[in-house]
Amino acid sequence: MLIRQVRPFDAASGEVPAHPVDLRIQGGVVTRIDAGLRPCHGEETLDGGGALAIPGLWDQHVHTGQLAQAHARLDTSGAGSVGVILELVRAELAARRETVRDPAQALIGFGHRLVDFAIQPTVPALDEATGAVPTVLIGGDAHHAWLNSAALRALGLPPRDGIVAEEEWFVLVPRLPELPGVADAVATGAAMMQRQALQRGVVGLVDLEWGRPWETWPPRAPRLRIRTGVYPEELAAAPGPTGTVLDARGLVTMGPLKVIVDGALGSHSAYTRDPYTDGHGYAGRGVLSVGPDALREALRQAKAQGLTAAVHAIGDAAAQVALDAIAAVGIDSRIEHAQMLTDEDIDRMAALGVTASVQPAHLLDDRDATEAVWPGHGTRAFRLRDLLEAGVPLALGSDAPVAPLDPWLAMAAAVHRSADERPAWHPEQQLQPRHALAASTDGVTSLQVGGVGDVVLLEGSPFADVPVGADGLMVDAAARDAAQRLREAEVLATVVAGRLESQR
Repeated sequence: MLIRQVRPFDAASGEVPAHPVDLRIQGGVVTRIDAGLRPCHGEETLDGGGALAIPGLWDQHVHTGQLAQAHARLDTSGAGSVGVILELVRAELAARRETVRDPAQALIGFGHRLVDFAIQPTVPALDEATGAVPTVLIGGDAHHAWLNSAALRALGLPPRDGIVAEEEWFVLVPRLPELPGVADAVATGAAMMQRQALQRGVVGLVDLEWGRPWETWPPRAPRLRIRTGVYPEELAAAPGPTGTVLDARGLVTMGPLKVIVDGALGSHSAYTRDPYTDGHGYAGRGVLSVGPDALREALRQAKAQGLTAAVHAIGDAAAQVALDAIAAVGIDSRIEHAQMLTDEDIDRMAALGVTASVQPAHLLDDRDATEAVWPGHGTRAFRLRDLLEAGVPLALGSDAPVAPLDPWLAMAAAVHRSADERPAWHPEQQLQPRHALAASTDGVTSLQVGGVGDVVLLEGSPFADVPVGADGLMVDAAARDAAQRLREAEVLATVVAGRLESQR
């Protein structure tokens, strides 16, 4: 493929060439960047018209199976009580009865947050609203679900009064397609998900779905790059070391071992050094899902199989446990979320070469909750600037469907750190737009000869540096404007391995 008349942007320096150039991609690799290149016989040509060209964007943390179901799910986000959710469920079931949809089809919901509830959900209350329709209402942090009795029976769980959470829930997630109608929703949603991702300039996903995603992706003939994870219970079945190619086109590769050490803020289960102040949570400090010994053993086995590691740690105490194990084993690792960190944690990450895989859009939702349950500890939350300046590699993502699969939203959140009219939350941790871009491209800061042929063309450039005031902080109004430009970025075309996969 020949991409003509583009202006490649360098995220490291912020520079663009004075005049447009052409890019040639052969065998999925950029082979030449120069002005006035002539098309070869039969070569596909894309006219950039002077557009800005950036390396393809990646989302470094996605649960694709759950995201693929999102189009068919009941949206429970914003429901601040059990009563409101039950009203939504009753309305959805009533609407189904008025259509030709199969009334026995499972009802799957997603989005509520336990941290918002004054009264906790119960199975009897959901049974009263749903009857025999299998119903699974997944929390917005994906760390628990509220099931009715019909769903519990269908999935082989014993009766109970409350939710299914953490380890018990994670085991159930890959089994949801056993419920009526869910498998068809996943198949349809997977195609929709890829199309929407490509339209946003995304060329690659790190799929940390439960189960065996390395088996489900190759038959789909994906249009973008997929790096699949594996959990400890499936580790023996992993098809090869990290980087092993799993499909004919070379787009699906083996990724890291994923280990979930603690819970999440929304479920009051993130494992913290200091107790939750509102009296909720597991024993006041969250839950340690995998202890130090078990974590070290899982990492040792992964290293022996040639795998890297991705260790989920949201609370600062969980980060400490994760870093202890990583240091003991000596494995190439990432900390997933890296949401609450002390100075010591950041210094250790830098010394160990541990990547911080962070989802900036989470701070938009967790800002108020953090101040409510950990008052005075907001300085430990989403320390993007401190990580960058300490030399810790940053890899941004969404944790979709917890947040939208939208790298422009993630970059905007990293730049301004506010979802409303309030000033930035801890503005000392803001990133410049080009630094947010560099953390969104799988480690590639510029298009270069010999690099992968993944290219995104943009209308205009939203990456200009934000002015800094005398206090060393970004000017809030300018940072807000910069974030808005990122959210409104217009993707003209997305090229994956030299193939045009999306064009406006």
